[in-house]
Amino acid sequence: MKVKILGCSGSETIGHMPPGFLVNEVLMLDAGTITAALSIEAQSKITDILISHTHLDHIKSLLFLADNIIGRIKKPVNIRAIPKVIDAIRKHLMNDLIWPDFTRIPTPKNPVLAYAPMPVNKTVSIAGLKVKAIPMNHPVPAVGFLVSDGKSSFLYSADTGPNEGLWKEAAKAKNLSAIIVDTSFPNSLDGIATLSGHFTPGQLHRDLAKARVANDVPIYIYHVKPVHKKKVISELKGLGRKNVKILVEGKTYHF
Repeated sequence: MKVKILGCSGSETIGHMPPGFLVNEVLMLDAGTITAALSIEAQSKITDILISHTHLDHIKSLLFLADNIIGRIKKPVNIRAIPKVIDAIRKHLMNDLIWPDFTRIPTPKNPVLAYAPMPVNKTVSIAGLKVKAIPMNHPVPAVGFLVSDGKSSFLYSADTGPNEGLWKEAAKAKNLSAIIVDTSFPNSLDGIATLSGHFTPGQLHRDLAKARVANDVPIYIYHVKPVHKKKVISELKGLGRKNVKILVEGKTYHF
C-alpha cells in the first residue's frame, strides 16, 4: 500500500499540517489536510474518507474538498465513520449554518458527499482494502483503523492515550508492516496528555513494554504538538527503541 502523508502534526502552523493520510490515491485516513496538499485533480480521485473522530484537526478539509470537487465527480465521496461521529458532523458542521450540507448538494439524489456508517471491531471492504475500526482512548468517541490489502497491513491509532486494545489488535494483525501512533506531549505534560487522551513518550514506553508487538515492526509517531516537537523527539530517542520513528510530512511510505 502506498500512503502519502499530507499532514501528521498535532496542530497547524507553517511547516506543520493536521492529520491526513492518502492511501493508494483514493482513500483518506482523516481529513485534517487534503485541500492544502493536493491538486484539484488529485482531490477528485478520492472515493472514501475515514474519519476517526470529530475534533477539527481531523475533519476540516471535508468542507473545502466538497467545494472543490462539485461538478467534477460522478459518485459521491463516502464519509465513513462510526455513527456518533457522523451524527456530530451532520448536526454541528455541515448543518447549513456552519457550512452547507453537501450530502444534499447539488441534489439529495446526487450529492457531493455521502455518509456511510462503519461498525466497530468488524472488518469491512472499502476502496479495494479491508478496514477495521478499533476503539481508542480519547475524550470524544474515536476509533483507529487497521488497513490491509491482503498482503500487508498497517495500524493507525488516530488520537489516543494508553490503550491496551490498540496493542492487542497489533499483536494479532497479519503481515503488520507499520503502526502509526499518537505521541503529542512531552513527559512534563503527562497530566495534560492524560486529560486530553494523548500519549507522552513515557506513556508510550510503558504501553510498549506490555505489548506483544515484534521489535522489527516500525512504529511511526504522529500528532506531535509543534511547540513541543524538539522535546518530544528527544524523549522518544531516549527510549532506546530503534523501531520508533517520526512520521515525515509530505513523504510517501510503502507498507
